[in-house]
Amino acid sequence: MLAVGLIIFAVLLVIGAPIWLALGASGGYWLLVQMGLPVESIASQYFIATDSWILLAVPYFLLAGNLMTFMGPAGKMFRFINNLVGHLPGGMPAAVVVTSAIFGALSGSSVATVVAVGSMAIPQMIKMGYSKENSYGVLAASGTLGQMIPPSIFMILFASSTQLDPGALFMAGIVPGLFLAAVLVIVAIIVGLKEEKQRPQRSSIKEIGKSFVEAIPSLFMPVVILGGIYGGIFTPTEAAAIAVVYVLLISFLFNRNECTFDNFKKSLLYTMVTTSIIYILLGGAKLFATAMTYIQVPQMITEFAVSIDVAGWVIMLIIVLLFLIFGMFLDAIPILYITLPILYPVVISLGYDPIHFAIITVAALMIGQITPPVGSCLYAISGHFKENMGVVVRGANPYLVGLIVGMLVLIYIPWLSLFLFQ
Repeated sequence: MLAVGLIIFAVLLVIGAPIWLALGASGGYWLLVQMGLPVESIASQYFIATDSWILLAVPYFLLAGNLMTFMGPAGKMFRFINNLVGHLPGGMPAAVVVTSAIFGALSGSSVATVVAVGSMAIPQMIKMGYSKENSYGVLAASGTLGQMIPPSIFMILFASSTQLDPGALFMAGIVPGLFLAAVLVIVAIIVGLKEEKQRPQRSSIKEIGKSFVEAIPSLFMPVVILGGIYGGIFTPTEAAAIAVVYVLLISFLFNRNECTFDNFKKSLLYTMVTTSIIYILLGGAKLFATAMTYIQVPQMITEFAVSIDVAGWVIMLIIVLLFLIFGMFLDAIPILYITLPILYPVVISLGYDPIHFAIITVAALMIGQITPPVGSCLYAISGHFKENMGVVVRGANPYLVGLIVGMLVLIYIPWLSLFLFQ
Protein backbone atom coordinates (compact mmCIF):
# COMPACT_ATOMS: atom_id res chain seq x y z
CA MET A 1 0.00 0.00 0.00
CA LEU A 2 2.75 2.45 0.96
CA ALA A 3 4.96 1.45 -1.96
CA VAL A 4 2.33 2.22 -4.64
CA GLY A 5 1.82 5.75 -3.39
CA LEU A 6 5.56 6.38 -3.24
CA ILE A 7 5.96 5.04 -6.78
CA ILE A 8 3.26 7.44 -8.03
CA PHE A 9 5.07 10.30 -6.30
CA ALA A 10 8.49 9.34 -7.71
CA VAL A 11 7.24 8.76 -11.27
CA LEU A 12 5.46 12.11 -11.43
CA LEU A 13 8.60 13.88 -10.20
CA VAL A 14 10.79 12.10 -12.74
CA ILE A 15 8.56 13.04 -15.69
CA GLY A 16 8.58 16.68 -14.59
CA ALA A 17 5.10 17.02 -13.09
CA PRO A 18 4.57 19.95 -10.67
CA ILE A 19 5.48 19.03 -7.11
CA TRP A 20 2.00 19.91 -5.83
CA LEU A 21 0.50 17.42 -8.33
CA ALA A 22 2.93 14.67 -7.33
CA LEU A 23 2.11 15.20 -3.66
CA GLY A 24 -1.64 15.41 -4.27
CA ALA A 25 -1.79 12.38 -6.55
CA SER A 26 0.12 10.08 -4.21
CA GLY A 27 -1.76 11.34 -1.16
CA GLY A 28 -5.06 11.10 -3.00
CA TYR A 29 -4.32 7.49 -3.96
CA TRP A 30 -3.75 6.54 -0.34
CA LEU A 31 -6.88 8.31 0.90
CA LEU A 32 -9.28 7.30 -1.87
CA VAL A 33 -8.11 3.88 -2.99
CA GLN A 34 -6.49 2.45 0.11
CA MET A 35 -8.42 4.15 2.89
CA GLY A 36 -11.76 4.39 1.06
CA LEU A 37 -12.41 8.01 2.08
CA PRO A 38 -14.87 10.11 0.02
CA VAL A 39 -13.69 12.38 -2.80
CA GLU A 40 -14.72 15.40 -0.74
CA SER A 41 -11.84 14.65 1.62
CA ILE A 42 -9.39 15.66 -1.12
CA ALA A 43 -10.81 19.16 -1.48
CA SER A 44 -11.16 19.55 2.26
CA GLN A 45 -7.44 18.93 2.79
CA TYR A 46 -6.58 21.81 0.45
CA PHE A 47 -8.83 24.14 2.41
CA ILE A 48 -7.56 22.89 5.76
CA ALA A 49 -3.94 23.49 4.63
CA THR A 50 -4.52 27.22 4.16
CA ASP A 51 -7.18 27.79 6.82
CA SER A 52 -4.77 29.24 9.35
CA TRP A 53 -4.48 32.66 10.95
CA ILE A 54 -0.70 32.31 11.02
CA LEU A 55 -0.50 31.72 7.26
CA LEU A 56 -2.10 35.11 6.60
CA ALA A 57 1.28 36.57 7.45
CA VAL A 58 2.84 35.00 4.34
CA PRO A 59 1.27 37.21 1.63
CA TYR A 60 1.61 40.32 3.80
CA PHE A 61 5.35 39.86 4.36
CA LEU A 62 5.85 39.01 0.69
CA LEU A 63 3.99 42.17 -0.32
CA ALA A 64 6.05 44.27 2.09
CA GLY A 65 9.25 42.89 0.55
CA ASN A 66 8.08 43.50 -3.01
CA LEU A 67 7.07 47.05 -2.13
CA MET A 68 10.54 47.58 -0.65
CA THR A 69 12.02 46.40 -3.96
CA PHE A 70 9.92 48.32 -6.45
CA MET A 71 9.26 51.52 -4.51
CA GLY A 72 12.80 52.42 -3.54
CA PRO A 73 13.46 51.78 0.18
CA ALA A 74 15.69 48.77 -0.56
CA GLY A 75 17.99 50.83 -2.79
CA LYS A 76 18.57 53.43 -0.08
CA MET A 77 19.37 50.73 2.43
CA PHE A 78 22.00 49.20 0.13
CA ARG A 79 23.62 52.58 -0.62
CA PHE A 80 24.11 53.27 3.09
CA ILE A 81 25.65 49.86 3.83
CA ASN A 82 27.89 50.11 0.77
CA ASN A 83 29.04 53.61 1.76
CA LEU A 84 29.79 52.34 5.23
CA VAL A 85 31.86 49.22 4.45
CA GLY A 86 32.35 49.12 0.67
CA HIS A 87 35.89 50.58 0.84
CA LEU A 88 37.15 47.92 3.25
CA PRO A 89 39.03 44.80 2.05
CA GLY A 90 36.32 42.52 0.71
CA GLY A 91 33.87 45.22 1.66
CA MET A 92 31.58 44.96 -1.34
CA PRO A 93 30.79 41.23 -0.90
CA ALA A 94 30.33 41.87 2.83
CA ALA A 95 27.91 44.70 2.01
CA VAL A 96 25.93 42.27 -0.15
CA VAL A 97 25.67 39.83 2.77
CA VAL A 98 24.53 42.50 5.24
CA THR A 99 22.02 44.03 2.82
CA SER A 100 20.62 40.63 1.88
CA ALA A 101 20.25 39.69 5.54
CA ILE A 102 18.24 42.82 6.29
CA PHE A 103 16.20 42.79 3.10
CA GLY A 104 15.61 39.03 3.27
CA ALA A 105 14.26 39.36 6.77
CA LEU A 106 11.88 42.09 5.65
CA SER A 107 10.67 40.34 2.50
CA GLY A 108 10.63 36.72 3.66
CA SER A 109 11.51 35.62 0.13
CA SER A 110 14.95 34.40 -0.92
CA VAL A 111 14.13 34.80 -4.60
CA ALA A 112 12.96 38.40 -4.11
CA THR A 113 16.11 39.13 -2.13
CA VAL A 114 18.59 37.88 -4.74
CA VAL A 115 16.77 39.73 -7.53
CA ALA A 116 16.44 43.01 -5.62
CA VAL A 117 19.91 43.13 -4.05
CA GLY A 118 21.56 41.59 -7.10
CA SER A 119 20.17 44.23 -9.45
CA MET A 120 21.92 46.87 -7.35
CA ALA A 121 25.11 45.01 -6.38
CA ILE A 122 26.14 42.70 -9.23
CA PRO A 123 27.00 45.43 -11.80
CA GLN A 124 29.11 47.25 -9.20
CA MET A 125 30.95 44.09 -8.11
CA ILE A 126 31.85 43.11 -11.67
CA LYS A 127 32.95 46.67 -12.41
CA MET A 128 35.25 46.55 -9.38
CA GLY A 129 36.95 43.42 -10.70
CA TYR A 130 35.17 40.68 -8.79
CA SER A 131 34.56 37.54 -10.82
CA LYS A 132 31.06 36.63 -11.92
CA GLU A 133 31.37 33.42 -9.93
CA ASN A 134 32.01 35.21 -6.63
CA SER A 135 29.47 37.95 -7.35
CA TYR A 136 26.68 35.48 -7.99
CA GLY A 137 27.86 33.07 -5.30
CA VAL A 138 27.79 35.54 -2.41
CA LEU A 139 24.41 36.79 -3.58
CA ALA A 140 22.92 33.28 -3.74
CA ALA A 141 24.12 32.31 -0.26
CA SER A 142 23.24 35.58 1.48
CA GLY A 143 19.79 35.53 -0.13
CA THR A 144 18.90 32.61 2.15
CA LEU A 145 19.55 34.51 5.40
CA GLY A 146 16.07 36.00 5.54
CA GLN A 147 14.70 32.54 6.24
CA MET A 148 16.53 32.47 9.58
CA ILE A 149 16.48 36.14 10.61
CA PRO A 150 12.94 37.03 11.71
CA PRO A 151 10.32 37.54 10.57
CA SER A 152 10.81 34.37 8.51
CA ILE A 153 8.28 32.70 6.23
CA PHE A 154 9.89 29.31 6.83
CA MET A 155 9.35 29.75 10.56
CA ILE A 156 5.74 30.81 10.00
CA LEU A 157 5.16 27.63 7.99
CA PHE A 158 6.98 25.53 10.61
CA ALA A 159 4.81 27.04 13.34
CA SER A 160 1.60 26.42 11.38
CA SER A 161 2.55 22.76 10.92
CA THR A 162 3.62 22.06 14.51
CA GLN A 163 1.39 24.47 16.47
CA LEU A 164 4.43 26.22 17.94
CA ASP A 165 4.39 29.93 18.72
CA PRO A 166 5.79 31.82 15.71
CA GLY A 167 6.93 34.63 18.01
CA ALA A 168 9.09 32.17 19.94
CA LEU A 169 10.61 30.87 16.71
CA PHE A 170 11.30 34.43 15.59
CA MET A 171 13.15 35.15 18.82
CA ALA A 172 15.11 31.91 18.57
CA GLY A 173 16.22 32.77 15.03
CA ILE A 174 17.83 36.12 15.85
CA VAL A 175 21.21 34.90 17.14
CA PRO A 176 21.57 31.94 14.70
CA GLY A 177 20.67 34.27 11.83
CA LEU A 178 23.30 36.82 12.86
CA PHE A 179 25.80 34.01 13.40
CA LEU A 180 25.26 32.60 9.89
CA ALA A 181 25.47 36.12 8.45
CA ALA A 182 28.83 36.57 10.22
CA VAL A 183 30.05 33.25 8.78
CA LEU A 184 29.12 34.39 5.27
CA VAL A 185 30.79 37.78 5.81
CA ILE A 186 34.03 35.99 6.79
CA VAL A 187 33.85 33.73 3.72
CA ALA A 188 33.01 36.73 1.51
CA ILE A 189 36.05 38.65 2.76
CA ILE A 190 38.40 35.68 2.33
CA VAL A 191 37.19 34.93 -1.20
CA GLY A 192 36.99 38.62 -2.11
CA LEU A 193 40.55 39.38 -1.05
CA LYS A 194 41.86 36.80 -3.52
CA GLU A 195 40.40 38.58 -6.53
CA GLU A 196 39.76 42.20 -5.53
CA LYS A 197 41.38 44.43 -8.17
CA GLN A 198 39.77 47.77 -7.52
CA ARG A 199 38.52 49.11 -4.23
CA PRO A 200 36.21 52.13 -4.16
CA GLN A 201 37.33 55.25 -2.38
CA ARG A 202 36.27 55.69 1.19
CA SER A 203 32.98 57.56 1.32
CA SER A 204 33.12 60.90 3.08
CA ILE A 205 31.46 61.41 6.44
CA LYS A 206 28.96 63.64 4.67
CA GLU A 207 28.08 60.91 2.14
CA ILE A 208 27.73 58.28 4.86
CA GLY A 209 25.61 60.60 6.96
CA LYS A 210 23.34 61.51 4.04
CA SER A 211 22.83 57.89 3.00
CA PHE A 212 22.18 56.93 6.63
CA VAL A 213 19.48 59.56 6.99
CA GLU A 214 17.87 58.35 3.76
CA ALA A 215 18.04 54.72 4.96
CA ILE A 216 16.66 55.34 8.45
CA PRO A 217 13.00 54.60 7.53
CA SER A 218 14.01 51.25 5.96
CA LEU A 219 16.40 50.30 8.77
CA PHE A 220 13.78 51.19 11.38
CA MET A 221 11.26 48.71 9.96
CA PRO A 222 12.61 45.63 11.83
CA VAL A 223 12.43 47.63 15.06
CA VAL A 224 8.77 48.41 14.45
CA ILE A 225 7.84 44.86 13.46
CA LEU A 226 9.86 42.83 15.98
CA GLY A 227 9.42 45.39 18.74
CA GLY A 228 5.66 45.24 18.31
CA ILE A 229 5.62 41.43 18.36
CA TYR A 230 7.85 40.99 21.41
CA GLY A 231 6.25 43.95 23.16
CA GLY A 232 2.87 42.24 22.93
CA ILE A 233 1.40 45.06 20.85
CA PHE A 234 0.41 42.85 17.92
CA THR A 235 0.65 39.26 16.71
CA PRO A 236 3.03 38.12 13.93
CA THR A 237 0.15 38.12 11.46
CA GLU A 238 -0.88 41.62 12.44
CA ALA A 239 2.78 42.65 12.26
CA ALA A 240 2.90 41.47 8.64
CA ALA A 241 -0.06 43.69 7.74
CA ILE A 242 1.51 46.61 9.58
CA ALA A 243 4.72 46.04 7.60
CA VAL A 244 2.80 46.63 4.37
CA VAL A 245 1.29 49.86 5.70
CA TYR A 246 4.70 50.99 6.95
CA VAL A 247 6.42 50.42 3.59
CA LEU A 248 3.63 52.21 1.73
CA LEU A 249 3.93 55.14 4.12
CA ILE A 250 7.71 55.57 3.89
CA SER A 251 7.59 55.08 0.12
CA PHE A 252 4.97 57.80 -0.24
CA LEU A 253 6.83 60.19 2.06
CA PHE A 254 10.45 59.61 0.97
CA ASN A 255 10.40 57.93 -2.48
CA ARG A 256 7.89 59.91 -4.52
CA ASN A 257 9.57 59.17 -7.85
CA GLU A 258 9.33 55.40 -7.40
CA CYS A 259 6.05 55.38 -5.47
CA THR A 260 3.89 54.93 -8.55
CA PHE A 261 0.77 52.96 -9.33
CA ASP A 262 2.69 50.83 -11.84
CA ASN A 263 5.23 49.80 -9.20
CA PHE A 264 2.39 49.09 -6.79
CA LYS A 265 0.77 46.82 -9.39
CA LYS A 266 4.10 45.01 -9.94
CA SER A 267 4.37 44.41 -6.21
CA LEU A 268 0.84 43.02 -6.05
CA LEU A 269 1.41 40.78 -9.07
CA TYR A 270 4.65 39.27 -7.76
CA THR A 271 3.02 38.73 -4.36
CA MET A 272 -0.07 37.04 -5.79
CA VAL A 273 2.01 34.69 -7.95
CA THR A 274 4.35 33.68 -5.11
CA THR A 275 1.50 33.30 -2.60
CA SER A 276 -0.49 31.15 -5.01
CA ILE A 277 2.52 28.87 -5.53
CA ILE A 278 3.05 28.53 -1.78
CA TYR A 279 -0.61 27.85 -1.01
CA ILE A 280 -1.12 25.22 -3.71
CA LEU A 281 2.07 23.51 -2.51
CA LEU A 282 0.69 23.57 1.02
CA GLY A 283 -2.51 21.91 -0.20
CA GLY A 284 -0.68 19.08 -1.96
CA ALA A 285 1.71 18.62 0.96
CA LYS A 286 -1.17 18.57 3.46
CA LEU A 287 -2.91 15.85 1.45
CA PHE A 288 0.32 13.82 1.34
CA ALA A 289 1.03 14.30 5.05
CA THR A 290 -2.54 13.44 6.06
CA ALA A 291 -2.36 10.20 4.10
CA MET A 292 0.98 9.33 5.73
CA THR A 293 -0.58 9.95 9.14
CA TYR A 294 -3.59 7.75 8.34
CA ILE A 295 -1.36 4.82 7.44
CA GLN A 296 0.69 5.48 10.61
CA VAL A 297 4.07 6.10 9.01
CA PRO A 298 5.10 8.69 11.67
CA GLN A 299 4.17 6.29 14.46
CA MET A 300 6.15 3.43 12.90
CA ILE A 301 9.25 5.59 12.41
CA THR A 302 8.99 6.96 15.96
CA GLU A 303 8.74 3.47 17.45
CA PHE A 304 11.72 2.33 15.38
CA ALA A 305 13.87 5.35 16.34
CA VAL A 306 13.12 4.89 20.05
CA SER A 307 13.77 1.15 19.95
CA ILE A 308 17.19 1.16 18.28
CA ASP A 309 20.29 1.51 20.40
CA VAL A 310 21.75 4.61 18.74
CA ALA A 311 22.64 7.96 20.27
CA GLY A 312 20.10 10.71 19.71
CA TRP A 313 22.68 12.97 18.04
CA VAL A 314 23.29 10.28 15.40
CA ILE A 315 19.59 10.19 14.52
CA MET A 316 19.56 14.00 14.38
CA LEU A 317 22.51 13.91 12.00
CA ILE A 318 20.63 11.43 9.81
CA ILE A 319 17.57 13.69 9.80
CA VAL A 320 19.68 16.67 8.76
CA LEU A 321 21.31 14.59 6.02
CA LEU A 322 17.82 13.69 4.82
CA PHE A 323 16.91 17.39 4.65
CA LEU A 324 20.05 18.10 2.63
CA ILE A 325 19.36 15.28 0.17
CA PHE A 326 15.75 16.42 -0.30
CA GLY A 327 17.04 19.96 -0.77
CA MET A 328 18.92 18.86 -3.86
CA PHE A 329 15.69 17.86 -5.62
CA LEU A 330 12.77 19.67 -3.97
CA ASP A 331 11.89 23.20 -2.94
CA ALA A 332 11.98 24.04 0.76
CA ILE A 333 8.23 24.39 1.35
CA PRO A 334 7.18 20.92 0.17
CA ILE A 335 10.15 19.46 2.09
CA LEU A 336 8.85 21.16 5.22
CA TYR A 337 5.31 19.87 4.87
CA ILE A 338 6.29 16.37 3.73
CA THR A 339 8.82 15.68 6.47
CA LEU A 340 7.53 17.47 9.57
CA PRO A 341 4.48 15.24 10.19
CA ILE A 342 6.84 12.25 10.06
CA LEU A 343 10.03 13.54 11.69
CA TYR A 344 8.71 15.99 14.29
CA PRO A 345 7.24 13.25 16.57
CA VAL A 346 10.53 11.35 16.29
CA VAL A 347 12.57 14.36 17.36
CA ILE A 348 10.26 15.14 20.29
CA SER A 349 10.32 11.49 21.43
CA LEU A 350 14.12 11.67 21.54
CA GLY A 351 13.93 14.60 23.94
CA TYR A 352 15.10 17.37 21.61
CA ASP A 353 13.83 20.87 22.17
CA PRO A 354 11.25 21.66 19.42
CA ILE A 355 12.52 25.22 19.01
CA HIS A 356 16.11 24.03 18.58
CA PHE A 357 14.88 21.53 16.00
CA ALA A 358 13.08 24.34 14.16
CA ILE A 359 16.32 26.32 13.90
CA ILE A 360 18.22 23.28 12.62
CA THR A 361 15.47 22.58 10.07
CA VAL A 362 15.50 26.13 8.75
CA ALA A 363 19.32 26.07 8.49
CA ALA A 364 19.15 22.85 6.45
CA LEU A 365 16.46 24.29 4.19
CA MET A 366 18.60 27.40 3.64
CA ILE A 367 21.41 25.17 2.41
CA GLY A 368 18.97 23.40 0.07
CA GLN A 369 18.29 26.72 -1.66
CA ILE A 370 21.86 26.86 -2.99
CA THR A 371 22.36 23.14 -3.55
CA PRO A 372 22.28 21.99 -7.18
CA PRO A 373 20.47 20.84 -9.20
CA VAL A 374 17.26 22.43 -7.87
CA GLY A 375 18.43 25.28 -5.61
CA SER A 376 15.83 28.04 -5.93
CA CYS A 377 18.34 30.86 -5.39
CA LEU A 378 20.63 29.39 -8.05
CA TYR A 379 17.81 29.28 -10.58
CA ALA A 380 16.60 32.78 -9.69
CA ILE A 381 20.06 34.26 -10.30
CA SER A 382 20.69 32.24 -13.45
CA GLY A 383 17.33 33.24 -14.91
CA HIS A 384 17.33 36.90 -13.88
CA PHE A 385 20.91 37.66 -14.96
CA LYS A 386 20.85 35.31 -18.00
CA GLU A 387 23.93 33.51 -16.70
CA ASN A 388 25.03 29.90 -17.12
CA MET A 389 24.01 27.78 -14.14
CA GLY A 390 27.52 26.34 -13.81
CA VAL A 391 28.97 29.80 -13.14
CA VAL A 392 26.47 30.41 -10.33
CA VAL A 393 27.02 26.98 -8.79
CA ARG A 394 30.83 27.32 -8.77
CA GLY A 395 30.57 30.72 -7.14
CA ALA A 396 28.21 29.45 -4.45
CA ASN A 397 30.37 26.48 -3.42
CA PRO A 398 32.63 28.30 -0.85
CA TYR A 399 29.57 29.85 0.76
CA LEU A 400 27.80 26.49 0.75
CA VAL A 401 30.68 25.08 2.80
CA GLY A 402 30.39 28.04 5.19
CA LEU A 403 26.66 27.45 5.72
CA ILE A 404 27.20 23.73 6.33
CA VAL A 405 29.85 24.48 8.97
CA GLY A 406 27.54 27.06 10.53
CA MET A 407 24.66 24.56 10.63
CA LEU A 408 26.85 21.96 12.38
CA VAL A 409 27.72 24.56 15.02
CA LEU A 410 24.01 25.26 15.53
CA ILE A 411 23.28 21.54 15.88
CA TYR A 412 25.86 20.90 18.58
CA ILE A 413 25.65 24.23 20.40
CA PRO A 414 21.91 24.55 21.11
CA TRP A 415 22.66 27.46 23.44
CA LEU A 416 22.85 29.74 20.38
CA SER A 417 19.20 28.98 19.62
CA LEU A 418 17.85 28.82 23.15
CA PHE A 419 19.77 31.23 25.37
CA LEU A 420 17.24 34.05 24.83
CA PHE A 421 14.69 31.83 26.59
CA GLN A 422 16.93 30.96 29.55
